[in-house]
Order: sequence, then structure tokens, then C-alpha cells
Amino acid sequence: MEELEGKLPEPIEEALIPAAFIESHRAEFNKAQKQLADRLQQEEIIKQRDNFKALAESAISEIKSLNDTQASILRNKAALEAERNRLLQELNRVNQAIDIADHDLSQIPPAIAKLEEDKQKHTRQAYQLHKSLRPISGSSIDSNQVIENIDQICLRAMKVIQEALGLL
Repeated sequence: MEELEGKLPEPIEEALIPAAFIESHRAEFNKAQKQLADRLQQEEIIKQRDNFKALAESAISEIKSLNDTQASILRNKAALEAERNRLLQELNRVNQAIDIADHDLSQIPPAIAKLEEDKQKHTRQAYQLHKSLRPISGSSIDSNQVIENIDQICLRAMKVIQEALGLL
């Protein structure tokens, strides 16, 4: 570059000197690109974590609903058994209702166990994803600005060279 210094028009020198040292921006450019990629990965992890948390919360809500249903069925069964003692003429109808209530009750513990299992799995997955999050220095705006500045240096150098070649 020194052998051409002073021999080229000033605008060409001003554009070519930063371009000649563009390699000195490589680490900064690579860091900015990595930060953007890391940020995208973090956003996906956060989204997955939040999805697992939502699934766990949904399981909790379903468990509560099933527990409430179970308590309601148990109260209903007790009322039906009391009615059976008072109303012998309706014994057959009441016994059928008790059989149905018993069947419904038998379905709830396995459903609760499955939901508990799902809740634990989703909670562990959300926690694992949460643990993998880490802070990223700088902002997306800063990283994009660094990349834009370096691109402008290259574009300016190419424009000046094209204009100079057009003059020949």
C-alpha cells in the first residue's frame, strides 16, 4: 500500500486504506455473527422452556380438576349409599349408580399418576432448558451495527474501485 501512497486520488486512498485493513475487523465481525446466532438459539430455548412450563401448568390444572371431580364423586357415592338404606324399593337403581361411580373413581388414580409423570417430565425438561440459558454481551442492535459498518467499508471500496476503473 505504501508504494501507491500519494499516487492515487484522495477519495480512492480514503476508501482503499480501510479496505486494505479489513482483516483486522474479522474477529469483531465473527463475534457479532456468533452473538446473533447465540441469541437466536437462546430465543428458541426460551420458547421451548415456556412450552414445557405451560404443559406442566396444564397438567397441574387437570390434576386439580380431577381431584375436585374425585371428591365430588365420593360425596355423590355417599349420598347414594345413604339413599339405598332409606329407599329399599329403589335399591336396584341406586346400586347401578354406585357401580358407575366406582368405575369412574377407578379411572382417576391412573389418570392422576400419568399426569404426575408428565408434569415431572415437563418440569425437568423446562429446568434443563432454563439451566442452558446464558447471558450474551452486547445487544442485537450493536452486533448488527458492527456488521453494517464493516459492510459499508467494503461497499465504499468497491464503488471507488469501480468508478476509478470506469475513468480508465
